[in-house]
Amino acid sequence: MLLVLILSIVQMNWVYSQDLQWPLHTVCSSDRLTVTYRSCDPLQDVGFTFLPCPNRLTDPMNIRLAFILRQSIDELYLSLELLINDVYVYGRDEPLCLPRFPRFTFCGSRRGELITIDSSFKSKVDLPLKGDFHLNLRAINQDGFQIVCVNATISIQ
Repeated sequence: MLLVLILSIVQMNWVYSQDLQWPLHTVCSSDRLTVTYRSCDPLQDVGFTFLPCPNRLTDPMNIRLAFILRQSIDELYLSLELLINDVYVYGRDEPLCLPRFPRFTFCGSRRGELITIDSSFKSKVDLPLKGDFHLNLRAINQDGFQIVCVNATISIQ
């Protein structure tokens, strides 16, 4: 309930602001790792948490993404791009929800529902990489409507 209230307040503040972009949110900041994100959907911000903030990628973390669904999801397609230091290195388009094949609990959700995705993550390898990793994520439903759009940056020192 608190998350719904926070998302509503953020959305109301955006309507009355002069800035055409959502604010840059800092999810995590440690000695070695900083994670920031910004919603690239002009109509809706998203909530994203990353707990605890790890010092190494091999530390376990809990991830939560939340947003209010503006259109129903019968089919959902994910588009993902990864850039390292502004150089494109990976892209993937994948169906997340298909008719008669709902891979996730949010498949089949209806307009107005609060979607909350909880997951945990732990890398098996602590990569000795340094730099800025940009992750661009877009999800489109069966009607071509953008369900969620997030641009995240992971900076590793």
